[in-house]
Amino acid sequence: MYSFRKSKKGFTLIELMVVVAIIGVLALLGLRLYTGQQIKAKNAIVKANAGTVQTLIQAELADSTSGEVDTMVGDPDNPSGLIADSGIHVPDGDAQVDNSSAGTDMGFVYVVYDDTSEGSEFFEINGNAFDGGDVYGTPLTARK
Repeated sequence: MYSFRKSKKGFTLIELMVVVAIIGVLALLGLRLYTGQQIKAKNAIVKANAGTVQTLIQAELADSTSGEVDTMVGDPDNPSGLIADSGIHVPDGDAQVDNSSAGTDMGFVYVVYDDTSEGSEFFEINGNAFDGGDVYGTPLTARK
């Protein structure tokens, strides 16, 4: 005679819930790592922008005569003329170079002209990191 037993195939509800929970935890870990990598990439762009600005200022200072700041750098207290020629890009918004001491926007590259001591004037360059603070602990400098 035949036995009418049901064959038990498949997964129980508990097993499926455990698998879904594990997948959820792995997805959250992956998302956190991905976000951290995005911030690192954006900070690298800001560092590159600050380095570009430093190179441009240094090149202009090398080309200029003693005591003269070239028109590309423009007014030392407002070096925004660097934007047009530098081609720098900020990931979240417009590229900014300013003479303010830091600004508040993430990705903001700032240039400060320091002429406190005669004969040792220099430009100080840094940028705001996307995770707070400055991208460089010690600012970049450009001097003649």
